[in-house]
Amino acid sequence: MLTAQRLVERSLAAYRNRVFVIDQHGERTYGEVGLRSARLANALLALGSSATRPTTIFLPNDSRFIEIDLACMRAGITRVAISTRLSADECQFIVNHSQSAVLVTNEGLLSKLDRNEFDELKAILLVDAKAESYGAVRNYESVVSQGRPELTVSPVLPGHSAYILYTSGTTGRPKGATHTHASRVAAAINMLSSEVVANRHSTMVHCAPLTHGSGSKVLSFMAAGARNLILPRFEPEEFARAVQTHGGTHSFMVPIMLQMLIDSGDKVCNRVRKMAQISFGGAPISNVLFGRSLEELGPILTQVYGSCEAPHPITVMRPDDYLPAPDPSAMAESAGRATHATEIRVLDDDGRVVRAGIEGELVVRADHLMRGYWRDDEATAAVIDREGWYATGDVAIVDEQGFVYFKDRKRDLIISGGLNIYPSEVERVLACHPGVREVTVVSYPDKHWGESVLACIVPRDGAAISESGIIEWIADRIASYKKPRKVLFMAELPKGSTNKVLKRELKAKLWEGKARRIN
Repeated sequence: MLTAQRLVERSLAAYRNRVFVIDQHGERTYGEVGLRSARLANALLALGSSATRPTTIFLPNDSRFIEIDLACMRAGITRVAISTRLSADECQFIVNHSQSAVLVTNEGLLSKLDRNEFDELKAILLVDAKAESYGAVRNYESVVSQGRPELTVSPVLPGHSAYILYTSGTTGRPKGATHTHASRVAAAINMLSSEVVANRHSTMVHCAPLTHGSGSKVLSFMAAGARNLILPRFEPEEFARAVQTHGGTHSFMVPIMLQMLIDSGDKVCNRVRKMAQISFGGAPISNVLFGRSLEELGPILTQVYGSCEAPHPITVMRPDDYLPAPDPSAMAESAGRATHATEIRVLDDDGRVVRAGIEGELVVRADHLMRGYWRDDEATAAVIDREGWYATGDVAIVDEQGFVYFKDRKRDLIISGGLNIYPSEVERVLACHPGVREVTVVSYPDKHWGESVLACIVPRDGAAISESGIIEWIADRIASYKKPRKVLFMAELPKGSTNKVLKRELKAKLWEGKARRIN
């Protein structure tokens, strides 16, 4: 069976002289990245990284993310990637829970962390280090240059872990969705067969974080011998300029980025509409935004659905799905149909398959699903059954043509601007406020972000707390995108017979008049 290790080696050899990555530092060929990743792979192994002791990447977008990822795949090292938007506490938890041996980051991000909180870290590699080394901290470029250029490692097995993508859990702490070399190859093949049409003339423009959706496309484009253009952040004008300058053909965005793009005017849109495809996902899109995007950019949009546990695309909606519709913009309400390599079902509360048009929980089965949660068999068993079906926690309807329509989230996940927010994480932090007696967190519709966080708080007797005070207090205790944008003070929270807070009652009032309880 083909592994990610073998696929990488094959591509590096086949396209040696072609440009592979372009970023703010310049461009490098497949051969150049191959040499650097081989040196780095040897260095990471020498520093103690392995399948069970990962290397963690904590960096903004640049080409080093890709060469670290390749080094790990080639050496059989498990890779972890952390969003730069997470708080210091969240980052330190992930490094410790994964039992990482090496952390690759920069001076600015490292300054926010407490190095004394790392349990088993052996080395920290700084990509912008001003000195060779001090203590456990090393100069990344020196480590790369000193690594042996010849990489001689044993072939990994298909079930060998390849990477861990941490996703917040309902307990309030992140869980590590672990993917194997086989599942990573299956994900790339699934993407190429059902979503992306790429060849050696294609250029994938990475404007969303490489840690998540955009980064999942690197291996697919690498298999095709294509180029990866990496932008440090998303700015519509810069994105359009890069597309024009480098011949960008593909990209991945979340709906809020499409909104920013079309709001930037004709000059930007005229450059972008020459692209072959923009995939989008990570959050639902409104009919209005989808319609405007089609008008301004043309039929280059493809909607995808997936998660950390089940990487996109699980379902896909292509132009040939929405263009024949009487009103193509109305098709935004659907996430499309299952890919060629994915099985989907909708189950009722008793686990029975329901017929078309009946609401229930969406479950999926495919070769590119995660193997399970890192060091958490109990959590794995709670979402993957013995037959390999993964329970997504998303409430959906599948119509007779196979189109999936999402209605709600069974596990209360909030998606704001394409970023996942679990209410329990926010609740856990707010519960520590001295003036808070009880708290629950729900979403409310937000025209800009799709949905945002609302904290419903029962104050302690005599506590003098305000909305601005709560928001200010939590600002340095949790990632910025997770903090509440509104606070509602209540005398008591609605509860059921088991004393569980009835979040659906709160959401029913906030989402009154909406056809679905996600936005």
